[in-house]
Amino acid sequence: MKTYKYVACFVLAFSFFACEKSSEPVEEEIATSAQVDYTVFLQNNNQLNGVVVASANEEFTVKSNVNLFSNVPSNALKYRTSNDLGYYSSTNCQATFQWFNAENSASQSVALFSDIDVCSINVLTMAFSNELAAVAYERELLGKDKQFIVRINQLIQGSVSPEEISLDKKPMEIVISSNRLFVLTLNEFVSDEFHLSVIDLDNSEVLMELDLGLDAQRLFTNNSGEVIISYPEYHTTLNPKTLDKLYTTYGEDTEPGFITTNDFFIDSAGKFYFHKKMPNAEIEEVPAIYDFEKNSTVVYLFENFLTEAELNIKYSIAQTTSIAYDEKNNYVLIGYQKKGHIDKGGILRITPAPDFKLIDNIDLEGVPKTIFVK
Repeated sequence: MKTYKYVACFVLAFSFFACEKSSEPVEEEIATSAQVDYTVFLQNNNQLNGVVVASANEEFTVKSNVNLFSNVPSNALKYRTSNDLGYYSSTNCQATFQWFNAENSASQSVALFSDIDVCSINVLTMAFSNELAAVAYERELLGKDKQFIVRINQLIQGSVSPEEISLDKKPMEIVISSNRLFVLTLNEFVSDEFHLSVIDLDNSEVLMELDLGLDAQRLFTNNSGEVIISYPEYHTTLNPKTLDKLYTTYGEDTEPGFITTNDFFIDSAGKFYFHKKMPNAEIEEVPAIYDFEKNSTVVYLFENFLTEAELNIKYSIAQTTSIAYDEKNNYVLIGYQKKGHIDKGGILRITPAPDFKLIDNIDLEGVPKTIFVK
């Protein structure tokens, strides 16, 4: 295999440096890594399955299968943190929330909405912590506007009944930080403006509502628990306790574009690993890394470090589907789907720029949707 010296696009706050493929080949890097296991959640046959992938003695192989979730359809709502992954799904008017903790490899499930006809509501978004799951839904009322509700379900055994909080706008996304619930809402009937409802989890009361204007599209939390409100052309960093705001704008044509990512990973330094849409690239969904401190993005275009035969035949990459970072070995893990296969994929391992190297690859019976590093 051959790799190339120039492998990444750098998108800085005020400038853009286009990628250029070098004609000088570089030999493939041989993996000499510390032993690290990766728990990978794979979509296969419209269900979610888990495998443990390990690298030892220069081999990148599937170590074992794990039965972490049961009957999770591909359209289930997903919420992940650095150590946890949860899914909400409903089947035959029965709603279930399942979650997995990567630190202890434990998975649990709980039935939701036992007191409500699940087929009469539309669940829009959810989030969870170690103690609770928050699920936002809408319900049609005869002769009235839609009713918007956030239901808070305690996850500890012997807990009290669920609490419900009414909202006057449509909930779009939820994150949890500092014992508060942050709900991105949309005034879809009047102004099409977005708002942020801040809910105190001690008493389940709405503390205040912040006006966010137009185009607020995603919520994330960073390693400090700050809430990232993402817009196409900038993002706002919100202190979860004081609600102070810090605005970060992007230069022209340099926006990182993490508002569309389906999976992400935040490392200990706070760098954000995600999927970026590049409509003019050979593969539209590509891996990227955003540095919040430097307000800069590194984008990895597959055609810049894979030959045409490797891209289309050997690895047969259709799109990026998951991403993670192995800090012990300085490896970025890129999960991808194979072309022409809805249930086949693989993982590439690379070292990030500026010391880029393509390390190795593994083919998998399923499409990697989430990767945890142990």
